[in-house]
Amino acid sequence: MTLRLLQRFAVPLIGIFVIAALWEIASTQGWVSTDSVPTLHDTVSRTVNLLTSSEFYEYLLGTLQAWAVGLAWAVAVAIPLGIVFGLNYWAYAFIRVPLEAIRPVPPVVILPLALLVIGGGLRYQATLIFQGAFWPLLITVIYAIRSTDSVSLDTARSFRLGAWRTIAFVRLPAAAPLIGSGLRLAAATAFGVTLVTEILGGASGIGTQLMIAQSGGDATSVFAVTIIAGLVGLIISGAFGKIEKSFLSWRVAS
Repeated sequence: MTLRLLQRFAVPLIGIFVIAALWEIASTQGWVSTDSVPTLHDTVSRTVNLLTSSEFYEYLLGTLQAWAVGLAWAVAVAIPLGIVFGLNYWAYAFIRVPLEAIRPVPPVVILPLALLVIGGGLRYQATLIFQGAFWPLLITVIYAIRSTDSVSLDTARSFRLGAWRTIAFVRLPAAAPLIGSGLRLAAATAFGVTLVTEILGGASGIGTQLMIAQSGGDATSVFAVTIIAGLVGLIISGAFGKIEKSFLSWRVAS
């Protein structure tokens, strides 16, 4: 138990401390220019100032709102479609080629088109976030449904469960862990796309603040906003990691 706690908490904290110490030494000793890499002390101070600013929280709220809307759209569409395509071979065969052709296109490529057709605002952001999160989640759900253990399916047939009960009590519980992983991946991807829509598309959010700081040559604010974005991404990943673990416990319980 002690070794597990050491591996989980102490070792990562030591790693963070070492990186922080090297950062402070490099900037204060002149190894790097403070115009490009501010000191750790200044960066932490600016980060705290931003986190205590009501104006900055308005930008952060805008980022999280766009992220939540786009991700919700992706989940609402990708999971039902993934289940349908996973269950029906002919439906999957019908869409497989267009799916493989469209899936690799990154959201940043269609950003100019989205701005031209949709304009700015939340709908534009949500559309790009949807496009970024939808494909990995759809592929994961399809694979999860199609990879159900054949022995479990044969057992369901022998007990004459029927199609709907087999889906509800066999396929979905078996697919739940992979679907949970897909949700975590989609949530992280959606947050990254949200920042891209703000940095390149001009939508209001913390990405906009990052661009303003970069344009003004304010390296300290650039580092501070980047750290905050990383912390938010870490919180999102941790929250959806909890969801993934709950899906795993559901499978064990079943």
